[in-house]
Amino acid sequence: MRIWNRITGDPWAITETALHTILEVAARENEAPEAVAAKLGRQLQNSYNATERDGVAIIPVTGPLFRYANIFTAISGASSYELIARDFMSALENPQISSIILDIDSPGGEVNGVSELASMIFEARGTKPVIAYASGDAASGAYWIASAADEIVVSETSALGSIGVVGIYRGKSTKESAETVEIVSSQSPHKRLDPMSDDGRAKLQTRIDAMADVFVSTIARNRSVTPDHVLEHYGGGDVMIGARAVNAGLADRVGSLERLIAELSSPKTPSPPPEGFFSSTQPKKEKKPMNLEQLKTEHPDLVASLYAEGSAKEKQRLKDILSCEAAEGREKLAQEIALNTEINAMDAQHLMKSAPKDEPEKPQSSSFDRVMSSIPNPEIAPDGDDHIVNADTVADRIASTR
Repeated sequence: MRIWNRITGDPWAITETALHTILEVAARENEAPEAVAAKLGRQLQNSYNATERDGVAIIPVTGPLFRYANIFTAISGASSYELIARDFMSALENPQISSIILDIDSPGGEVNGVSELASMIFEARGTKPVIAYASGDAASGAYWIASAADEIVVSETSALGSIGVVGIYRGKSTKESAETVEIVSSQSPHKRLDPMSDDGRAKLQTRIDAMADVFVSTIARNRSVTPDHVLEHYGGGDVMIGARAVNAGLADRVGSLERLIAELSSPKTPSPPPEGFFSSTQPKKEKKPMNLEQLKTEHPDLVASLYAEGSAKEKQRLKDILSCEAAEGREKLAQEIALNTEINAMDAQHLMKSAPKDEPEKPQSSSFDRVMSSIPNPEIAPDGDDHIVNADTVADRIASTR
């Protein structure tokens, strides 16, 4: 009876009805899970099915809560802190997920492990919005978890509270005592406490109260109130329904899951592809590219800024090409590159350095100049009468050479 021994030895943060159901299942340990499910009127299925909608991760926290998966988590409705923590961290680390909803409908469960999960959720505050939505009950250990979220939203019929710890212990007069012989070391007289004795009951009560102190103190921290306020206004172990729970401070507002998803979703964020345990429920919508006319109409300032920036860059490119050292002697090539290509200044300089310089242009001559240049100059030598120089004499000399 391993499961029975565990149930009757560990403290629980759970409602009375749910604990009795667990005890009933534990008493049938030798039966197959399918048979137990049939007697409880439930179907076997995997309850860990975290989903994603519009960038919002929805993690179910349903049924009795256990630290690890077991026969109870194999039966529809039960959950495991271990698997909830795994799903929560996957959503927290997934860049496609913008926010997280803990969809809670649970009477609570084992104390062992619930504090660690609640602390993990509390420490994630500020990373991504984490909302606890009580679609059904968020009682005892389930409320412990819910209180760690950034906000608690409840339905109109949700039951919240049941803050406290219970324990079930077998006394020495139980039926099993006739079948079991247990010897406890004499050095450890309090290792096996008898709940039927006054001393044993007192020590067990002290143990349960210590667990409850942790529960109350954690709720006070998570809800930003004092432990005394929790004890006085949060039901004293009772549950509160819907708006009454909000008025008492156990929750922040009344709402619905669909409205909450709509609030947390961003219409500008496309639905991410399936990743990890998530299964996308919304088809992707392809976003059409914006054409130039739409851009001019919807963002005229941006278009003007882009034009100004482009014009300034082009002016600088022309200046860098035409005024660089490599352009000297290669002005024609520099103009051709600058005006008729999109080559940048650096590449243009390399190109011009490898090209020969322009040859200087010869001045153009007229037909008269060409004729005159074809006639040789006359050989004129002075005669003996050098002191007689006048226009007639020079003319006679030029004529005599013909």
